[in-house]
Amino acid sequence: MRKLQHLRQHLLDRVAGLAANPDRLLTFVQDGAIEFHRGQHLSHEYQVPAQLVLTDYSGDLDEVMIPLLQWLSRYEPGLSPKDGLRFEAEILANNRWDLMLTVPLTERVVAVVNCDEGRIDVEHRLPEYDIEPCPAEHWRLYIRRPEVDQSYE
Repeated sequence: MRKLQHLRQHLLDRVAGLAANPDRLLTFVQDGAIEFHRGQHLSHEYQVPAQLVLTDYSGDLDEVMIPLLQWLSRYEPGLSPKDGLRFEAEILANNRWDLMLTVPLTERVVAVVNCDEGRIDVEHRLPEYDIEPCPAEHWRLYIRRPEVDQSYE
């Protein structure tokens, strides 16, 4: 589940306020699965429906989604754009909410049995697909909001 740890760190580094309060980003896995083949071959794939929960969040949804989509484009490019992401939110106050994202992740593990040495070498694969059009590592997100008339009678 190194991929989930990698995604978590990516969001902590890029979503405003999370680096200073990492305990506000909770991660869970429910109903994960392991695809494997019978026999001596021990390589397998974790299929992880990762749940990411941002507690007491006061930012814009795009401030979370843009870094998440950037990460997914690089590490889960085969994810279905139509069915890939799900989210739920609980509004706590006008400017605070809890947000739960469900992201399906896959992580390949190659396990090679070395009978002569009596060992099994395990490697977690985290392939990186360079499909982003711009190579910049750090971005500043600008969100346009329509001006809302706040006058009340």
